Amino acid sequence: MDPRLAITIAEIAVLIICAVVAIWYFVRRVNARPRIEASDPVASHRAGVGGGGTGVAKYHPLLVVMHWFVAFAMAQLLIRGALIMVHIPNSDPAKIGALRAHMLAGILVLTIMTARLVLRNTTRLPTPASPGNAYLNRLKKMVWPLLYMCVFCQALAGLGMAVQAGLPEILFGGSRALPADFWVYPLRSVHYVFSRLLMGLIAVHVAGAAYHTLILRDGLLRRMSFGRRERLHSEPNRTPVPKAR
Repeated sequence: MDPRLAITIAEIAVLIICAVVAIWYFVRRVNARPRIEASDPVASHRAGVGGGGTGVAKYHPLLVVMHWFVAFAMAQLLIRGALIMVHIPNSDPAKIGALRAHMLAGILVLTIMTARLVLRNTTRLPTPASPGNAYLNRLKKMVWPLLYMCVFCQALAGLGMAVQAGLPEILFGGSRALPADFWVYPLRSVHYVFSRLLMGLIAVHVAGAAYHTLILRDGLLRRMSFGRRERLHSEPNRTPVPKAR
């Protein structure tokens, strides 16, 4: 292996490990308080995690930063991949620079999405928003885990294809030219399929946010903004109750 490639891979691995450890340590420090047992209704009510919800109106600031960063990064990755990079022939020297940026951005998204899962399980979250319709509520419960799954699968398929094609040595070592066609690698089709699934899921996710903002007007987008997280006792919970069927 080329020494420059080995150094690059080692640096990326160290950065990923340091980022995960730093986020984990920060979250543990911020949330270094005893967990309240759900079986104790008095304590749960005092902490705002009983019948009145979680007691917070917004997501943790780190989750907000990660959400909007991933949203921007995924838009760039999907649009550039589907509309720009696909039209650059592998024989064009510009394709190497484009693939290098694409690969590094994908690794960064994968790292941040992993950190998001850690944060979601170690910080208090707002009460789940309801669209006020049983069918839409079921759709929402399916879209969120599918979004996470498709991001992970697409990123991992891309990394797997890169290893199959020897891209780390080509992009960071400059040892040889790109393969003539990536479609000869099985994971290329997997990467493609999950990119299209992601486009559809993101469209549904954006449509849901627009429905809450423009139709229900329940202030859903304020959850993904900065500011006071703690919900005041007098502040109403404007999440609509699902209609009985």
